[in-house]
This record gives sequence, C-alpha cells and structure tokens, in this order.
Amino acid sequence: MNKLIQNNIRFCCLILFSVLTFSCSGNKTPNADDSAFKIIRFDNELYRYLNDKKNNSFLSEHFLFLNEYGEKIIHTGRPDSLGFETRLNNFFSEPTLMSLYKDEQEKFADITEINIELSQSLALFFDHFPEIKKPQVYMHVSGLQQNVIVTDDILSLSVDKYMGMDYPLYQKFFYDYQRRLMTPERIVPDYLLGFMMANFPFQGNNDILLDRMIYEGKLRYILSRLLSKRNYWEYVGYNPEQYEWCRENGSRIWKYILENQHLFTPDYKTTIQYLREAPYTSLLPSESPGQVGVWMGFQIVASYMKHFPDTSLNHLMTLTDYQDFLKKSKYKP
Repeated sequence: MNKLIQNNIRFCCLILFSVLTFSCSGNKTPNADDSAFKIIRFDNELYRYLNDKKNNSFLSEHFLFLNEYGEKIIHTGRPDSLGFETRLNNFFSEPTLMSLYKDEQEKFADITEINIELSQSLALFFDHFPEIKKPQVYMHVSGLQQNVIVTDDILSLSVDKYMGMDYPLYQKFFYDYQRRLMTPERIVPDYLLGFMMANFPFQGNNDILLDRMIYEGKLRYILSRLLSKRNYWEYVGYNPEQYEWCRENGSRIWKYILENQHLFTPDYKTTIQYLREAPYTSLLPSESPGQVGVWMGFQIVASYMKHFPDTSLNHLMTLTDYQDFLKKSKYKP
C-alpha cells in the first residue's frame, strides 16, 4: 500500500463530529420536488477530468468547490494558485486511489434514490429552519479523508467511504465496527448529521455527559423527523441487535451512570467513552454497542418531545439548560 493511502487512512474517522469542515455558522411531506437539492456530481466531473484533460472548463466551473476541496481536503491549494493542476493530478496518480475511484464511479453510477431521499429530507429541514441558508449539495471523493464538507454555500460528502462493509480495501484497514457504517445506506443520514452539526454547534460543557448526550440526542431526534420512513435504530447508526440490547438494558445503563456520578461530573475522558464510535462502550459489558450515550440522549429527547409535543424543532435546538431539560423529559428507562 502506497504511503499516500496509508496517510489518508490515518485521518479516516467515522465519528462525524470529528471529521467536519466547519465554515458556517409533525412529519409533513415537503412541498419541494425531488430535484430541489439535486446532488452536483463533482466526483464524476473530476474523474472525467483526470482521465481526459480536454475539459478545459472544469477548474472554472467548479472554482467555488475546488477552493474548499483543494485547501482543506486534499491539500493541493487554491485552484488559482501556481501549480494547482499538477498537484491535483499528482494526488490522484496513486494506483490504489484511482482503483478506489473507479469502483466508486461504478457503484454510484445511479444515485436516483439517494437524491430523492436527501432532497425530500432537506426540503423538510428548511421548512422547520427557514432562517438557515440553503447550500449547493455535492458529492466528492477524498481518498478516504474528509467525510463531510459544510460551508456557508456547500454541503458535500465523500462517497468513497460508503462502498459497503465488505469492500476489499476497507477490510484491510478498518475494524468491523467502522466498516459497519461505511455503507450506501448511511449516505443520507450522514449528509444530514454533518449539515446539522455545522449549523447547530454544541453549546454546553463538553466535559459533562448530560450536556453532550442531550445535544447528540437532539440531532438524532431531528434526523428521525426528517427520515421518518427509516428504522428506529438507524438514527443512531445501530443495527437491530444493538438497538435491542440498549432497549433491554436501558435501566441498567442509567443506574450505572447515576451510581458512578458520570452524568453531571465534568470528566471528558469518561464522557467520551459513552459517545465515541467503538466496538462497545468500554465502561459497560462487552455486549454493549458503542455510542450508548448517543442512544440514551435520543431517548431523553424523545421523552421530552412526548411530554411537550408542541415544541418546534427550531425551539428544541435553543434549549440548553440540560438539567432542566432532563427533569422535564421525565425520562425513566
């Protein structure tokens, strides 16, 4: 494996809050048609450019996106900088990377269903949050680096990280728990989660478990409203067995958190154990899934919304008194 790919993989992290580029600050059917947020296939355009240099307009047509892509994703600089084209071609000259790119082009030749679901969910999102600026939506290939790009004008996802858990290259470099989320089914949820994290940055104490749990739970609750046809466990990125384990052991988890004073005590090392993507939550039995804190936060928010059904999603995101939120949720697993 070439050193370039090894370096790329070193940066690959599937926990969305650690891979975003931030530059911006009732389940009704959306009014917009399915093409309202049609994905711009930058991945297709770049692939054609790399294999046929006759497209002289590529750099100018995609200048805005190439600014972000070149500077922050593949580190080739701005598209108007001296030597940019050479650096761009050199980056993609690595054979393994181009093999991955070729496979991506074949696997995602038709993204009609992805585009429909994403367009409908974004239209519904902007019905609830009309004050947020609507972005242009892109799809890119990063060589297994940046997962989601969000700026004031752009929302893009690195689709080469969703080739399927059995994709041979993934099997060499990623653990099972990582590959489980590297599937086409995660594309739309990850687009939405990335966009929400950029537009609703965390407010609270990053060291306190309750604060982080409720924040993560709010995002998953909104996701459940935007993707109401999805299975419940998908909102946290679980499979049915992981969801069922949490459901059956919810009271035990909650009791353990309270008895060990993990809920309110500022302790980042403990807090992150409940939130990070991992084979299991290290403070709990090995049968547990990772991100139990995210799952529990989702339950707390769902309980709150059950008791206050008239709360708008917009208002929900403004509620940052997390202890008061927990009390009013009457959460009791």
